[in-house]
Amino acid sequence: MRVSIEVSIHGPGHNAPAEWETLNALIGHIYDSVLEPERWNDTLARITGALCPLSWEAAFLLWEGSSPPRARFVAATGLAAGVQEIYTAVYAGNHPWSRKLMRYGNGSVVDSFDIITREEFAESAFFQNFLAPWGIDRLVGVLLDRRGGERLGLLLPGPGDRDVERLKRGLRILAPHIQRAMRISDRVASLELAAGAARAAADLAPFAIFSLDDQLRILAANSRAARYERAGIVSLVQDRFAFTHPAAQKKLLDLARTPNPTGLAFQAVGPSGSECPVLAARVSPQTAPQIGGFSVGASLIVTLGSAPGETPVVQIDRVAQWFDLTPAEARLAVALAGGQTLQDYAALRAVSLNAVRFLLKGIFRKTGATSQAQLVAMLARLPSPGAD
Repeated sequence: MRVSIEVSIHGPGHNAPAEWETLNALIGHIYDSVLEPERWNDTLARITGALCPLSWEAAFLLWEGSSPPRARFVAATGLAAGVQEIYTAVYAGNHPWSRKLMRYGNGSVVDSFDIITREEFAESAFFQNFLAPWGIDRLVGVLLDRRGGERLGLLLPGPGDRDVERLKRGLRILAPHIQRAMRISDRVASLELAAGAARAAADLAPFAIFSLDDQLRILAANSRAARYERAGIVSLVQDRFAFTHPAAQKKLLDLARTPNPTGLAFQAVGPSGSECPVLAARVSPQTAPQIGGFSVGASLIVTLGSAPGETPVVQIDRVAQWFDLTPAEARLAVALAGGQTLQDYAALRAVSLNAVRFLLKGIFRKTGATSQAQLVAMLARLPSPGAD
């Protein structure tokens, strides 16, 4: 990726066109690191190699706070083994550079020689006990972001007897790009976490979930989907979804042709004659720009009951309507009628046994049943759907 630089680079004795070329290349590497965070270490190495004077080989991206003292390294290059661990455990947020840098605004390029004299810094325990063996007594840093009492900075330390003007010029141009790239990385990471949580939730759902396009091509499916293919209820050939039951397949095709968002509940029949509850929805497809065109999202969402042959969702709805139960009460009532215990239901739904007992009290009150056995008998006597 190449980004044009529209900032003049002033200063005698340097080749401006060559420096522009170098900075353009570095900006490309910075944005390449957005989608591949493991590249940040390499990008920092490229920045030090291109801009730093001799013996300035270390650079790191660091979140740091002082109350309480804490530090988190995002990326680093040129650091000796154990340095990150020692810094985090002993010096985080508790030395002259850190305390003084905290005062500067985002986007600032700061030279430690401008905030503390070399002589004063040489008296600090941070220098004497930590940095002196490497001859490091100067820091050039860029303040990038602030969040929850922490500051994010790009920090480049080295010996103070080197000319760092080229480094500071370059960092003033790179700083806004690094800021933007780090913020995009945060958003991408948040989206990935949200997507990961959604995938995990879908895989834990007690039913199969399929996302389909208008042509019934499978865009996504959770981990329970395969069991319905094994049971012969659906066919998943060449990434296309189809019910093996002709009547169910016709309902799905009719739904796919419907122009407006709507939902449908029906039963699909397996080869053995067992029924499988189906909930399907026609949704407005989302599109996203993509190189070479647009990527089209799902236009159909199909869910298949809890497991092949389990109590149909339609029956749960019928029980709820007959006795004026809430959906949660109806699910429990049907589960008990199907042979589950209160303990089974609590474990399946990941709720407490007391919460299930509370639901049962509401069911008894609305149905007039005084025991689980009586409730099961009442449900067994319900008229079948369509009976007069």
